[in-house]
Amino acid sequence: MDGKMQRVIDDYEIRQLLYRYTRGVDRGDAELVSSVYDVESTDDHGGYKGPGKDFGPYVVKALAEHTDATMHTLNQSIIDIHHETAKAETYFVAYHVRTDGDAQYLDRFGGRYLDKLKKRNGEWSIIKRVVVRDWSTTDKIEGSYYKAESFENGKRSKDDLAYTL
Repeated sequence: MDGKMQRVIDDYEIRQLLYRYTRGVDRGDAELVSSVYDVESTDDHGGYKGPGKDFGPYVVKALAEHTDATMHTLNQSIIDIHHETAKAETYFVAYHVRTDGDAQYLDRFGGRYLDKLKKRNGEWSIIKRVVVRDWSTTDKIEGSYYKAESFENGKRSKDDLAYTL
């Protein structure tokens, strides 16, 4: 296969891996989060520094205990591929809704995932992740524009429509 075409395929596969990670975090799917990490990986998420494969259960439990809902959006990624290894810098914004007493708050966190990746047996995985914080804010939620609408509510489980539809 032509080298340029292989880079396009590898870039696509790495982006899909990044998307699976955020879906796993937001849907409370520890297995999906862990699946993006290599068996020898590390993750530095600020408060968590340890094996990448263990981050899935850790983050799902922590978010279930401290937040009502989460959403991670990925923005631009710069992916530098060298045969079977790659580096990626991916901008993100994480949104966390939490209740404190009688009030709800929206915490926003803007940062970057800095990843080293490896292709093993034809599959890309993260071998090292460092999360960089660029900014964060918190606002009290005073109301919700769509609160009265009849939207399907997201779920932090495989009962979510993304899994069942």
